[in-house]
Amino acid sequence: MRSLAILTALGVCAFATQAAAQSWRPPAPSERCPSKWGAADERGSGNHMKPANVLRAAKLIKTGEAFELAHVLGRDMPLNPGRQYDVHTKRSTGPFGTNQRYSNEELIVSEIGQVGTQFDGFTHQAIDRLLYNCVKMDEVASRNGFTKLGMEKVGTLMTRGVLIDIAGLKSVDVLPIDYEITVADLQQAL
Repeated sequence: MRSLAILTALGVCAFATQAAAQSWRPPAPSERCPSKWGAADERGSGNHMKPANVLRAAKLIKTGEAFELAHVLGRDMPLNPGRQYDVHTKRSTGPFGTNQRYSNEELIVSEIGQVGTQFDGFTHQAIDRLLYNCVKMDEVASRNGFTKLGMEKVGTLMTRGVLIDIAGLKSVDVLPIDYEITVADLQQAL
């Protein structure tokens, strides 16, 4: 199956209008916090995922065609240059008991960021050490991860997407890792 370039309408618009370095400045904390869902909110726009909106989104389905956007974690998945993902399986113990049970374990050596399919959460980016909803990064960062704004808060998301097959446009299965999709590519594919 061809690798597909997925872009949301917002991403297309932002990409199409961005000719030089970003000049937009985010609003001041007093203008963006608390969020419209309150100071304790950790879900952001995910709060729109109410049953009525899921039903509205389902009505947009025309063909029923589904596209898998995830990759199985493994050596053959796309990796950013310099990243690695290695799984080493080993027989660790056994046999146990009368049923001769054995155990196997896995050792994973990897950099998790930019490896395989990922979903960036609210702790991925900060502005002046403030995360989403002006949560102070230094107050929620710990050696074992973040104590707020975790991916478990996201919940189920269902939405309409815009699929633009740039690899198909270029008649290749997969775009080269250093290929930069241009505005002309997007316009031609549309």
